[in-house]
Amino acid sequence: MIKAEAFVTRLKRLSKRSDHQKLWTAAGGYAAVYPVDERTAMALTTDGVGTKLLLALELKNLSTIGIDLVAMCANDLICVGARPVAFLDYYAVGKLIDEDADQIMEGIVAGCDQAGLLLVGGETAEMPDLYKDRHFDMAGFAVGLVTREKLITGEKIGKGQQVVGIASAGIHSNGLSLASKLVGSDKAMKEELLKPTLIYTKPVNEILDKKPQAIAGLAHITGGGWRNLLRLSKTAGYRLTEPLEVTDIFRHLGRNIEIEEMYKTFNMGMGLAVITDGEADFIIKTFKEYGFTAKVIGEVTDSRGEIIIDGVGAQGGAITLNEKE
Repeated sequence: MIKAEAFVTRLKRLSKRSDHQKLWTAAGGYAAVYPVDERTAMALTTDGVGTKLLLALELKNLSTIGIDLVAMCANDLICVGARPVAFLDYYAVGKLIDEDADQIMEGIVAGCDQAGLLLVGGETAEMPDLYKDRHFDMAGFAVGLVTREKLITGEKIGKGQQVVGIASAGIHSNGLSLASKLVGSDKAMKEELLKPTLIYTKPVNEILDKKPQAIAGLAHITGGGWRNLLRLSKTAGYRLTEPLEVTDIFRHLGRNIEIEEMYKTFNMGMGLAVITDGEADFIIKTFKEYGFTAKVIGEVTDSRGEIIIDGVGAQGGAITLNEKE
């Protein structure tokens, strides 16, 4: 993770141009925000699903991997306050197999329906010298629209604000290489790992439409685990006293790995975190109307770059996550 973050820093330096000053600053780096006029901007992001593809191939089930692809992009767009509007895919294979391609595309279409995205195009490439057997890769590209009023910058995050945790469906699409090793040959656990990533766009869209000021920050909990919260503000820390329930898959994985590493690697039952100043009840109610589990899990502190999670350590103690670890 540290090497990857260093690469991103170098990439930003290499690609920096004067025109980048036109971009609107949004919290967390989840999407680039490019203005089209004084009031409105496009939010753009891209992502994949990593080694979850290998698990899908092993289990001979490619029907949900397309949902994961859409989710990883759509959930990033909402973290800057954007309404997702359009999606494109890239699908690269050694040899095009109709059955595989149909399952993948059906999943992408289902994911777009869940996210309110229009599938506007894509690219399929056959490269037998690069991809062997049935191996393949895919990437998603998503565009959203955001106004100045709804843009989430993180600047309004402050001490004492509440953190609302929204439950995940399981591991989602991060940490699959480690998780696959930990579950070994347990097929039931592997099938748990394959559960698709939840898509949170519709309740967030509703919240932003009704009360755009209700959300001070949004964190999609992906690579880096709960430390994704620290991406939202350079001055804030967090004390999480009532974390969401850890489901069976995480308890199973946790038998062979330190608890701190679990919270640095996996979403640990929380797919999305919402920071709010006094609107927690409204946010929880809205998410529950869409079938999501949500509750207040803690608050913002002034312990810069530090997250304290109570009740999850040894003998029910606390653990601490730091920005640079």
